[in-house]
Amino acid sequence: MKIQTVSSRWTFLFKMALPLLWLIIMGGLSILIAFSPLDSLKGPVSPMTAKLLVISLFFSILAMLYIFYGRAKWVGMTDSYLYVSNFFKSYKYTYDSVERFEEVYMVFFTKVVIHFHQPTKFGKSIYFVKSLYWKYFLEKHPMVLDAMSGKRTGDEVITESENM
Repeated sequence: MKIQTVSSRWTFLFKMALPLLWLIIMGGLSILIAFSPLDSLKGPVSPMTAKLLVISLFFSILAMLYIFYGRAKWVGMTDSYLYVSNFFKSYKYTYDSVERFEEVYMVFFTKVVIHFHQPTKFGKSIYFVKSLYWKYFLEKHPMVLDAMSGKRTGDEVITESENM
């Protein structure tokens, strides 16, 4: 059966592209501001305060991107397997290795946390940003929810490409 992607299509953008662009553009601007004299700066803040504000903004946004999206995974499902990828390595798991699913409603998106019985290559639990296909897949395949009561863990590498 064809793999149905149940994680958001925005996962790659928020996990890889946005932090990389932020690192390059704002990181370069922060380095430029940090090493420029700023002696002609007139205003309510001193040159050192302006430098510290820009650098703290850079690291704060970078930390927030990591906290919200850095550990997010791409998730696909078929009738018998759950596929999980961090865009570098992909693994497939049987549904009986899953202990439970949990949906956490955030402000702008819904995060789905998958808890496993045993630790996997990505840890004891993984999360992904839910797409509309998540609900439709579970409605169309109710046996997936029934299969989560198993006790064994099965994972195997299906690809180890650097560009997925």
